[in-house]
Amino acid sequence: MPTMPTPLASARRCLLVFSLLFFLPTCGGASGGDPAATPPGPVSIGLVPLATGLPPPVFLTHAGDGSGRRFIVLQTGQIRILDGTDTLLAAPFLDVAGLMVTLDGGFDERGLLGLAFHPQYASNGRFYVRYSRTRAGAMGEPCFGTPRGCHTSVLSEFTVTGNPVTNNVADPSSERVLYTVDQPEFNHDGGSVVFGPDGFLYFSLGDGGGSGDGLGSVPGLHGPLGHGQDITTPLGAILRIDVDTVPPMGQSYVVPPTNPFVGVTGVDEIYAYGLRNPYRLSFDDGTGGTNKLLCGDVGQGLREELNDIVLGGNYGWATREGFLCFDPLNPTAPPAGCPTVGPSGEPLLDPVLDYDHGLGVSIIGGHVYRGPGVSALSGLYVFGDWASDFGNPVGRLFVCAIAGPSAWQRRDILVQPGPAPLPGALMGIGKDEGGELYVLTSGAISPLSTSGTVSRVISAP
Repeated sequence: MPTMPTPLASARRCLLVFSLLFFLPTCGGASGGDPAATPPGPVSIGLVPLATGLPPPVFLTHAGDGSGRRFIVLQTGQIRILDGTDTLLAAPFLDVAGLMVTLDGGFDERGLLGLAFHPQYASNGRFYVRYSRTRAGAMGEPCFGTPRGCHTSVLSEFTVTGNPVTNNVADPSSERVLYTVDQPEFNHDGGSVVFGPDGFLYFSLGDGGGSGDGLGSVPGLHGPLGHGQDITTPLGAILRIDVDTVPPMGQSYVVPPTNPFVGVTGVDEIYAYGLRNPYRLSFDDGTGGTNKLLCGDVGQGLREELNDIVLGGNYGWATREGFLCFDPLNPTAPPAGCPTVGPSGEPLLDPVLDYDHGLGVSIIGGHVYRGPGVSALSGLYVFGDWASDFGNPVGRLFVCAIAGPSAWQRRDILVQPGPAPLPGALMGIGKDEGGELYVLTSGAISPLSTSGTVSRVISAP
C-alpha cells in the first residue's frame, strides 16, 4: 500500500487516549486452534481447468435452479455462463462494463466484484451484483485526477425475463440500484454479495482505501477514528438488508429490525464492522452446515485474518491487525498494547485465525466444503491467499477445520501433481449447487489480462 503522510493531531490524540485507557497484550503470530494440539498435515487435491483465456475471474456461483450452470464473474464487467456440460457460453449473461469505471491496466481493485442469486431465482429471476461506477470526485480527494480515479460502489438488482432456468441472457435494462456509497480511493472495495440462511442479503464494503484507515494522513481522510471504528459510515463493514419485504414509498429495501444500530446511533444497515477489506465472505449453509458467516479480511503490512462474523461484532481495524496491535503511524512495528474495546465500550473481537506475510499478502475467503466429491476436504473451510507479492502472481490454498481440537489451525493444500502451487494469482474460490469448489486464477495482476482460468477441485490424482 502507498505510504501516507502524518495524521491529524485529533486522530493521534484519540488513539493515544484509547491506548492509555485500555491495554491488551500482543498475541504474537497466533493462528487459531488449541496451541497444544498437533495440527494435521497438508491436504492434497487436483485441479481440472474448465475455462481459460478469461479476464480475471473474481467469483463463481450458481443460481440454485437445478440447471447445473455456473456463473463466472469477471472483473472487467461480464458474467459468463459455464453450462452443465462444462461449455463456456459465448454470450455473457450480463455485461455492465458500460456502467463501470475504466480499469487501470497496471493494478486495480475496482470492477465487477460480486454476484448473488435470489433464493427463489427460478421463479422470480432476480439477482444482485456489486460493481464500481465512475464519479468525477472533487479537488483534494486522493483519487482525484489519478489513473485509478474516484468511484462509487454500487449494489444493484437485475432480472431475467421469461424462464430464468432456461434463459441465459439477463435484461441489462432491468437494473434497480439499491445502495451506493462514494469511495475515497480505488482500493478496499470489499465486494461480496450473499444471501444468508435468514433470507436477508449481506454485502461487504472496505474501509475506503489507502493505508492505516486514513489515520496516517493529513487531513485525516477517514475521520479521527478511521472508517472501521466509525459506525456512522457504512465503510469497513458488512451490511444486511431485506430485499423481499415491500419497502416504504421512496425506499428500495427494508432494514432488518434486528440489525444492531436500528433505532440508535449508527448506520442502520451495518451487521458487523471494524474491517479493513472484507473481500470475500460466505455462509456455511450446505448440508450439515453450521450457518457460520466466515470472512477473510485483507490486512495491511503484517497479518492476514479470518473472522467468524457475529451480529454487531467489532473486529478491531484499525486498532488491530490480525491478533496484533496496530499503529497507523508505524504500521510495521506493532505496539505492545492497544485498546480491548471500541469507541462505545464494545469488545474488539479477535479473528479465529491469522498468518503473516511470509505466506501471502491478501487473504481470499472461500467456503466450507460440504460436497460429495472430495472426501479429504469434507467439513473443512477452504481458503487461500492471492499471491506472495505483486511481482510474483502465484497464489496459495489453505484449509482449516472449523470445529474440534484442530479448529482454526491453518494447513496447506497441495495441488497434485505440482510442482507449482497454482497457475497464477488466486482471485477467488467458487462453489456450485452440488457443493463442489472451483479455483479462480489469473496469470497477471492486471485487470485487463486475459490469463484467467477457472478450475474444478477434484480429489488428488
